[in-house]
Amino acid sequence: MPLNLTGQRLQLRPLHSRDLDAILAAYRDLDLQLITDGDSPPLTDTQVRAFWEEIIANPGVNLRYFAIEPLGADGMFAGACSLQQIDMRNRHAELGVWMASRDQRGQGFGTEAVRLLLNYAFEVMRLDKVYLGAYDFNEGGLRAYERVGFRYEGRLLNMLHYEGRYWDEWPMRILRSEWERDSQAPTEGLRPYHPNDLDAAVTLLQQERNLADKETARAVLRRWWRQIDRAVYAYQADGQLVGLATVSSDGDSPQVLDVVVREAYDAAFVRALQAL
Repeated sequence: MPLNLTGQRLQLRPLHSRDLDAILAAYRDLDLQLITDGDSPPLTDTQVRAFWEEIIANPGVNLRYFAIEPLGADGMFAGACSLQQIDMRNRHAELGVWMASRDQRGQGFGTEAVRLLLNYAFEVMRLDKVYLGAYDFNEGGLRAYERVGFRYEGRLLNMLHYEGRYWDEWPMRILRSEWERDSQAPTEGLRPYHPNDLDAAVTLLQQERNLADKETARAVLRRWWRQIDRAVYAYQADGQLVGLATVSSDGDSPQVLDVVVREAYDAAFVRALQAL
């Protein structure tokens, strides 16, 4: 039975020779190469075609490449996603994704493609970890990876010189255990932050901390995520997100650091945190 990697708006399918023209057109966008490869070498069409013909014909055992095709688009190539550097002994791989044209970016296609690819990585290949690196200026990519459930693993300073300045790279990862937990609906009570909490968490931070707008609140949440020695916890009551906290795992016992909570749930949230 053929593998079915179909989502709500797109499917992942094998690459075909008919995709080469769209790939060649995408490679003329140097910004795309900076986002995906961190470099923009002046490749000729002949070089690009030879590279991709080899991937299509003989990808090797450590690479899985898929075309992204919108449903009902009859073979259209909208982008690609991949698992690279596959290490089956240690059960991990590097994820990559890119959209072929600027019109197709910012539409949520990349996010959906990543979700489908993670399902393939964890459920079909039985990997235990998928990782990637994203540059500071790739805001669309960072938001997509955060929304899917990737966690930050550190910061690599001055990794790319672009538009007259250096940019940092953010290593990110998602473990099988995290993917399995995130695949379930968020539960009541105190629990680790769930990707589905994003919109409610932004609203909670904005309202309870009197922040100017949602982007300011989202920046606070991102700062919490990037403190890799801390975990973000959420408190859900009556189906609603009513509390957030960062908890340090350093030392013999967890330490609660940042707390934001609806006033009506303050006492219950504090009791739950004390029980950690």
